Amino acid sequence: MAYFNSQITNRILHLTFEDPATRNSFSLAAARELMKLIEKSKAGAGFDAVLFSARGRVFCSGGNLSDYALMSEASEGKQVNDEIRAALHALSALEVPTVCAVAGDCFGGGVEFVSCFDHVIASSHVIFGLWQRKISLTYGWGGGSRLERRLGPAKLRSLSLSARAIGSHEALEIGLIDEICDETSLIERAFVLARTLTALPKEPVASFKAFSAEAEADLFNSLWWNETHQAVLKTRRK
Repeated sequence: MAYFNSQITNRILHLTFEDPATRNSFSLAAARELMKLIEKSKAGAGFDAVLFSARGRVFCSGGNLSDYALMSEASEGKQVNDEIRAALHALSALEVPTVCAVAGDCFGGGVEFVSCFDHVIASSHVIFGLWQRKISLTYGWGGGSRLERRLGPAKLRSLSLSARAIGSHEALEIGLIDEICDETSLIERAFVLARTLTALPKEPVASFKAFSAEAEADLFNSLWWNETHQAVLKTRRK
């Protein structure tokens, strides 16, 4: 079974996720397919941005609990989560701008999935449920660190402890998402944003994604005097 449809349009890689039988849970098989797509796409270098969407009323329902329930040892689940974490890290570390268009609800690991993207646009009706505590777990796919950068530690802790769901408008207010858009024009808006992001110089993208206060000077120095920057300087010369 294929979980993703992949298409490049105007140098934008559009990935669409669909697994209706599990309400779009993110399984090991889906993670492996995603990793192969990322590796193949990076090798081909045929795109300048990524747009991610999902089909169905649920964007991502988190991990496939039915799969986990069949496991007899803790080590099996840990190995699965390690692979899923690696796939989502590779997605978040792509050295191009990434846009996520969320038209369906996100639960548990689904919110961790959304945290991988640089810019998140959601429909107004979407519900985000930080429900890890409801199944007696915390963040297992690297989403805790990504969500902390988006929300700040206090807000993340509050939502995590209460395990409550929030709507799109509250998600926008606290920074979990970046924009709300009518569902009928959601994909179109995401493409417009992706095209806007690809029009800017490519060289700094990886540095912005790797940014930290400690690495700030090194990141800047690694970019100084690159070809695009030199071209900008030439336009300023008299």
